[in-house]
Amino acid sequence: TAEFVGMINIFTLAGLVGYQVVWGVVPALHSPLMSVTNAISGMTAVGGLVLMGGGVVPQTVPQMLAASAVFVSSINIVGGFLITQRMLDMFRRPTDLPENNLQYMLPAGVFLGGYGLAALAGYPHIHTMALLGSGLCCIGGIAGLASQQTARAGNALGMIGVSSGLVATLATVSATTPVYTQMA
Repeated sequence: TAEFVGMINIFTLAGLVGYQVVWGVVPALHSPLMSVTNAISGMTAVGGLVLMGGGVVPQTVPQMLAASAVFVSSINIVGGFLITQRMLDMFRRPTDLPENNLQYMLPAGVFLGGYGLAALAGYPHIHTMALLGSGLCCIGGIAGLASQQTARAGNALGMIGVSSGLVATLATVSATTPVYTQMA
C-alpha cells in the first residue's frame, strides 16, 4: 500500500542519516554519544505512560510493567544527559570559555511555547511539525557530538529534542483526564 511504501522510505532515509551522523563522531566522544542515545528511552517512557491505565496505583500486570518501564526509562534519560555533561567536563580545558547552559532554556522555551500556542490556536499539522523539529534537534545533537568544539551544544540540542519530542508525542495521544493525571 502507499502508506507502507511511505513508511519504508522514511525508515530507509532515517537509517542512512543516522549512520552518516554517528559515523562522523570522533572516537573520544563515543561515550558521550552513547549516553545521549540513551534518551531514545523516551519512546519507552511514552509507551509506558500511555499503557499505565489512569489509576493512581497500577492494578494489572501490564499496568505495573508500564509503570516500571516509565520509571526505568526516566532514570536512563536523565542519567544519560547527566553522564554526558560530566564526560564533557572531563575534556574541559582551563582556556575554554565559561558555559552558560541556562541560556539553552530560551530556545527550548520558545520552541515549546510556540508549539503550545499554535496547538491551542488549532493549526492543522502543528503536532507533525513539532515532532519534525524535535527530531531535527536530536539529529543535530548527535551531529554536534562529532567534535569537541560543538559537543556541549550537541548535548543541549539533544535535551531540547528529547523533551520537545516527549511533549509533542504526549499532546498527540488521545488520553483521558485520569491518564494525564497519572502521567503527572
